[in-house]
Amino acid sequence: MPHPAQGLPPSDASAGRPDIAARLRGDARLAATALDAALRVDETLPERYDELMLRRFLRDYERHIEQLARAVETGEDRFVVVYGETLVPTYRRRKVRMNDVVSLLRGLEEAAVATGPAADAEVIRAPMTAWIERMRHHRRLPGDHKGNAAVRFVWKGAGFGDDTVV
Repeated sequence: MPHPAQGLPPSDASAGRPDIAARLRGDARLAATALDAALRVDETLPERYDELMLRRFLRDYERHIEQLARAVETGEDRFVVVYGETLVPTYRRRKVRMNDVVSLLRGLEEAAVATGPAADAEVIRAPMTAWIERMRHHRRLPGDHKGNAAVRFVWKGAGFGDDTVV
C-alpha cells in the first residue's frame, strides 16, 4: 500500500481509467439511481427501514461513489476495500445488516455499470466485487442471521427459562 510516511509514492491518479471515474463523479443522478436499483435487488429493504434510513443510504451513496471513482481512477481496489472496512461499525451502529449493505452495493454496481458502455463494465465490477466480498466477510458476526436453533437450544441450558444468554 503506497504511503508517503513509508517513503512510497502516492497512488497515480492516471494509472487506471480516469475517464470512467470522471463519468461516475459527474453523474448527479447516480446516487438516486443506485438506491432505486438496490430496492429492486432487495425488495424487502423498504419494509425493514423507514424513510429516514433510506435517506441516509442515499446520502451515503455520495461517499461510496467517490471511493469507487478513486478505485477506478487509480486501478487499486484498496480504496473501496479499506473504505468498506470503515463502514462496518457505522452500519452496525445503525443496526443495518451486512446483507443489506451488500444489496446497497449491488445497486451501486448496477447503476454505475449502466452509466457507460458495456466495454467499461469490467473496470467497475472488479473493485465492486472486491468490496462486496469484504463486506460479506462481516456477515458472520451476530445480528446478521438468526443462527442455529439447535445450538441455541443447547446453549440456553435445554431451552428453559432465560432468553438473555444467547
